[in-house]
Amino acid sequence: MLDSTHPTGTTADVIAVLRLTPLNAATRTMTINSVRALREVLSGGADFPADTFFAAAETATPELRAQIGDRHSQILSDVKRARRAWDDPFRQDLVLRLRGRLPTLQDAIDAVDAGGSSEQAKRTVQSLRKLSESQATSPAGIIATAIVVEPLLRRLTPEDLDVHTPKSLSNKLAQIRAAVRLVDPNAISGKAADIKALPKVWRDMLEKLEANIPASCSAVIAIVRRLAVRANRDGLTPGEVPAEFLKNFAEHEMATKSDSHKDKLRRAGHVWNAVIAEADLPAAQFENTGPQNRLPDVSWEEVPERIRARVEVLMDRMVAPQGDEDWSSFIEDGDEDDLGLVDLVDDAGTTGAAIPREWGTQRNLRAAVKRVWHAAETSPKVIQKPERLEDLFRQECLVATVAAIREKRRAKVEARGESWEAHKKGRYECSLVQALYSVGKSCDLAEDLLEPVRLLTLKLDPSVVGTKLKSDGSLAYIYEDRKIGKHHEDMLRQFNEDAALKRWFQAPGVLWREAEKWTKQGRNRPTIAQASLARSAVVAQLAQRVTPMRRTNLVRLRAFGDEAHFNLPIGAGEGTLILPGAELKNLRSIHVTIDPETVRMLKRFIEVYRPLFVERSKADPENPHLFPGAESERKERGENGGYPEGFGYMIKDKLCQRFRKHIRRHSMLHMDLQVMRHIAGKVILDMDPSAMGLVQEVLGHKRIETTQSYYAQVSKIVAQKNYLQLLDQYSRRVMSHVDFRIDLEQQLEG
Repeated sequence: MLDSTHPTGTTADVIAVLRLTPLNAATRTMTINSVRALREVLSGGADFPADTFFAAAETATPELRAQIGDRHSQILSDVKRARRAWDDPFRQDLVLRLRGRLPTLQDAIDAVDAGGSSEQAKRTVQSLRKLSESQATSPAGIIATAIVVEPLLRRLTPEDLDVHTPKSLSNKLAQIRAAVRLVDPNAISGKAADIKALPKVWRDMLEKLEANIPASCSAVIAIVRRLAVRANRDGLTPGEVPAEFLKNFAEHEMATKSDSHKDKLRRAGHVWNAVIAEADLPAAQFENTGPQNRLPDVSWEEVPERIRARVEVLMDRMVAPQGDEDWSSFIEDGDEDDLGLVDLVDDAGTTGAAIPREWGTQRNLRAAVKRVWHAAETSPKVIQKPERLEDLFRQECLVATVAAIREKRRAKVEARGESWEAHKKGRYECSLVQALYSVGKSCDLAEDLLEPVRLLTLKLDPSVVGTKLKSDGSLAYIYEDRKIGKHHEDMLRQFNEDAALKRWFQAPGVLWREAEKWTKQGRNRPTIAQASLARSAVVAQLAQRVTPMRRTNLVRLRAFGDEAHFNLPIGAGEGTLILPGAELKNLRSIHVTIDPETVRMLKRFIEVYRPLFVERSKADPENPHLFPGAESERKERGENGGYPEGFGYMIKDKLCQRFRKHIRRHSMLHMDLQVMRHIAGKVILDMDPSAMGLVQEVLGHKRIETTQSYYAQVSKIVAQKNYLQLLDQYSRRVMSHVDFRIDLEQQLEG
């Protein structure tokens, strides 16, 4: 029986050394496969000491050759090549010293040097050193694993690595990633050869896992294969996989893949959980593989009927102001000259005027009621469970809701290894209590019941930074100026650098040229990927040269039909874009001109690229939207309404996802459709901090206070820059009139 406790290296280390050895790619692959083939014969696929492995190959008996098969001569010859690579002391020492500790970028540099001193290796080492310089440390100060390095790479700009184009930056990032993979202990491939080398227990487990995954879901299959290879490499059987291993595996997967990989990983986690539960294995389950609600979800039907009935009567009175409503239904029958609005009558016989609320707001109000009820129902501190709507407004019910939300947030924070800040306020609990207050206000609940809830919202509101005493003795609450979210604030901060702004202004042209490459490739039509690039180019061009629209209005743009938003000239020249006020969030219409260059781009997109999206989404040929989509249900058509089949548009989340991906890849910018809108305001304020009114007009804000609250921080930064510039000019003027010459006689007298 083979000894598996040898301390000087195993067959896995031999394969690691081969990956560092300067060999022809085909020769390296063939040699690694031969090592795996002999290992399969000797141990059934399990790793064992390298010395024992090579000794068995050098003294191969006729029985061993027969077991290897017809290719025994070639395999044994390849193993001799592997032995020569293994005998290199530098590479062997590098592989062995990395066992049991995390590698650094210095180890990655050593691994690259071990592969030879080619020009490519020199450029890779230079890229690794530039990366460490950008983080103000040495290569030994950065852990060389994908989990650590990938977040750093995603924040890099061309200037950080001393290059000038996005393509050069992509090449540098590819060099760094390849070097890190050489030493990253979590880097695994999951190729067919790796799967074949797994022991039978893992091959059987993979067979069960893949039986629960459709053949079309190749990415999910690849995930479970990588999971099996890595677990086996760590010496784990399917029943011994711990939670910490699954957590580290998931982190590595997310670090090395795109954002969309999260859904694939979640699906793989569901399959793993189902299989180990069915097989009754003691292995850990994947956590966070389902939707992560901030509170446990509960169906509306579970809420007591007395509470539901009251809220449903309120919902019946609510009308979406931008919905596809028949205005004539609000006119009383009878004399046409009497245009009185119809009062809505509830089951109790009380009347009330229609309440304008968006469909999303109506859903949020209903969700607030059911979540507060559920939190109170499940909290042991709430003795008297709520049965009426008024009961939800009791202090203990609201406290139970806030406590449940904060406890869930605390668990998520600590799961990420971060410290929980108990004093920090959260936006979600404040919004939920505010929504409940809105329900009570609309239902005309007693003021003594609502006032404590209103005061609680002020205590929970993270935008309230203090209070002051007014002259009449009452308290006034002080709100912070900035309302822009932290995520978007981080994205917007990168545009403080002129280089980032330059790449943004170049983005439409860069994306359009990438899309148009098919014309030089001899193709008859573009690919769907090129059409997608053209769509992102049009989106960026419209934001820069026409008007920075909200995401919802952008995806709803209509290019055809009686209600088209665009009016494009037949030939060259300017066009117009008109967005009716009824379709906008603040009911303020937009009427702007379209410059000739954007007109040309729009016409080209509509003629050449848009038909591909119509075909791919199976939209109707008469679909009026600029960005047609397969979906038909849309909230502006009412909660249960929608467009006729084939007349919908692309959902904004998908458009934002594609746009974000293209901007990142081709312009090296972290941004989405919402930040694209904010940039317009920032550019104006960079040039003139006093131009809030212009920003208000460009962005279509109804109130100047909204503009000021969003861009207060930007305005302050620009104002400070202008102040320092004026101070510098004033200082130079004053200093030029001061005489610092010293009278020699006065100095001697002194």
